[in-house]
Amino acid sequence: MTSSESSASNRGFSLSRAALDALDALELEVAGAQRSETNDLYHYTNANVAMYNILASGTLRLSPFESTNDLWESRPLHPNLSSHHDDENWPEGSGHMDLWADIDRNIRLHAKVVCLTRDFTLPDHVWNRDASRGWGHLSLWAHYGTSHTGVCLRFDRARLITAFQEQTGSAALRFHGPVRYVSTQGVGPHGLDIGQIREFGVDAAALAYAKANHESLFFRKYRDWENEAEYRLVLLNQSLLPAHIDIRDALSGVVLGDAFPERQRPALWEVLKAYPDVEVQQLRFQNRYLHCFGPLAPEPAAKAAPWAEPRRSGSLEERLGAFLEATAEANELRESGKLLAADHLTIIDQAMAALSAELGSWPEVESTAHRHPEAVPVEQRSRQPGTPGERVHYQAGFMCVVENLPKPSHTLVAAAAVQVLDGPRLRLHGLVRTEHSDPDGNRRAEHWRAASEVSADEAASALSALLAGVRAAVNTVRPTFDEQRGQTPGEAG
Repeated sequence: MTSSESSASNRGFSLSRAALDALDALELEVAGAQRSETNDLYHYTNANVAMYNILASGTLRLSPFESTNDLWESRPLHPNLSSHHDDENWPEGSGHMDLWADIDRNIRLHAKVVCLTRDFTLPDHVWNRDASRGWGHLSLWAHYGTSHTGVCLRFDRARLITAFQEQTGSAALRFHGPVRYVSTQGVGPHGLDIGQIREFGVDAAALAYAKANHESLFFRKYRDWENEAEYRLVLLNQSLLPAHIDIRDALSGVVLGDAFPERQRPALWEVLKAYPDVEVQQLRFQNRYLHCFGPLAPEPAAKAAPWAEPRRSGSLEERLGAFLEATAEANELRESGKLLAADHLTIIDQAMAALSAELGSWPEVESTAHRHPEAVPVEQRSRQPGTPGERVHYQAGFMCVVENLPKPSHTLVAAAAVQVLDGPRLRLHGLVRTEHSDPDGNRRAEHWRAASEVSADEAASALSALLAGVRAAVNTVRPTFDEQRGQTPGEAG
């Protein structure tokens, strides 16, 4: 059994010799194909960083070099130290560590880097021509693209390098190039000389060492990272803060991960309005093969919802101002209307409480009274501030509810309410209705309704007449109510 067959068998399945040969042939085809490097560089990141930091600002951040994921780079560097026999103040014992720490601060802790991925194409005859594309690294999508929900930004290499060289200040060292992956790494062929450190300062000597050894310092990683095909831009200056590169002329594309959230597409298209020439592509992972579709176009605008266009004209600021002004005015009118209606509302409350106590003596019923503007017709009830229609400053009322026992079955409702209108005028309402519980829905019947609109001076007498009308209507409706609930008028008497 071959090694491939043994491996397949150990995983719990078997492949035919022909199938194994076909897989091996595809791998050999990719491994032996001539790769052609393109002018594109890719940067994997999560969706929020891409949209709200990079694209929104038009800049790409060079992050602290010590934040990289290889221990060769994230841990302190101790270069070789040399001296002449007559150098003074050679550091003894722990002094070596202090000097190395100072060197490290001036090299590694002052270095900033942006990590990108190189892009390669394969010949047309290769079945998997995308095997080496910069956007096609599943491990990078998992690590840096937040499990395929992020994006991969595509840059024109020449334009990005130009921006990097022109925008990062003159008092700095700038390096760029591909990373070489090795299994053994030293600290450079040349060390630092104590005499030069004393002569020129540790900062100048450290930067001179970094310039002479930048390939081994910044462009070597352990071979485990080889799949990243990394290309770097490295800046070394005296600031400990990150630096930024303007990428608006260098950005050429945005590749969306296979799991890029649909809910974030509108925000992406919005931020990309500043980049009209940038191409957007979508990755889809199907049957263990990564496909890149595109370019995509912004989704057509959804059909406008009924509330999308306000009836009022004006800017958002103007409409919001009118909204708040209408609300404040309504609150003021409500408070004054509440005062105007207070005495009349007290009379309604007392009348409904007394009526409830009286009707509670009917056989087989339960009677309660509570606050509710039931008597006001639905079409005349108050509207929210600023909306079209009649303006009602204040409304309130009470209702008496008589329910046949056992509940729910038959109900009689008597109600009265008051509204305060412009003028100011008061509108008084009275209502008597019955309701029958039915499996197909409650059936309501309105037996009496009255309303009158009067001035504040006329309201007391008008309310007295209205409440008398309510009481009379209840007595008129009682025989019908008793009959519906199985009580004869004689029993009710």
